[in-house]
Amino acid sequence: MKCPAFVDTHLHLSLGGDPRENVRRQYNAGIGLVRDAGDRDACLDGLDFSPLQVVRTGPALFKPGYYGAFIGDQRDLSLEEKISSSPSKFVKVLLTGLVSFDEYGVIGKTQWSAGELRELVKIASRRGKKVMVHVNSDAACRMAVEAGAHSLEHGYFIGRDTLKMMADRHVYWTPTVAAMANQLQDPDGRFSLAQRQVIEKNYRRQLEMINFAYEVGTPLTIGTDSGSYNVFHGEVFFQELELYCQAGIRHEDLLNMATIAGWEMLEVPVGRWIDIDFDRFPAVGCVITEIKQAGNVS
Repeated sequence: MKCPAFVDTHLHLSLGGDPRENVRRQYNAGIGLVRDAGDRDACLDGLDFSPLQVVRTGPALFKPGYYGAFIGDQRDLSLEEKISSSPSKFVKVLLTGLVSFDEYGVIGKTQWSAGELRELVKIASRRGKKVMVHVNSDAACRMAVEAGAHSLEHGYFIGRDTLKMMADRHVYWTPTVAAMANQLQDPDGRFSLAQRQVIEKNYRRQLEMINFAYEVGTPLTIGTDSGSYNVFHGEVFFQELELYCQAGIRHEDLLNMATIAGWEMLEVPVGRWIDIDFDRFPAVGCVITEIKQAGNVS
């Protein structure tokens, strides 16, 4: 079955190994297009990503002293200059901190007020750019939607009414559920039993919300947060897909989310194609040919 190459709408090529090796792993997995969701102080500038197509947000916007320095923009520039310097039509804003592994439902501090976030979106819009928001908690997710965000990233503890609002406004959601679920593997023994129980509760609630989003028509994309701890480039894409299946997403719709919907969301003409064995999708090994570039498809 011929289809557009897979799309990962949220990862970090500068994290989890050498960026060039990370590019190779993505491409070898059948992923033809990715969105890099933040590289500290534009450290990926000048890197040749070929043959992978890469849409970069550049460094994420954050406030000093809050979460995000490792992928954030610490250059001595104004907010307008930072937004204008984004190497694509997308800008990454960090709105909240991380999800706690110690206490269920606890989220790191919110960095921007509702008014500040609306202003960031307005500045980006004036420059022809759209805003993807790193956000957790239902209140912060709703704030991002009301501010005019194009997509919500992670979105742990999002509520049903907010997901309905996103469906009405066609705001994309990238749940990155494998990034949470993979922490249960805990290869380095970082987490206590109590923490692993919180992690499991976190990701299982996320699956419930993915199912609800699917049922009400919230636009879902496949983003993995590859490069994060124990979230490996290339292979985790299929883990994300398997978790979507657990959430009740039908295979036909999942394939669309993993391919066509990603190209459309990132507003990139399809430039890479693959052949898959649909009977094996979404398992690793479902891609049965190497990626073919546009113009070389027969």
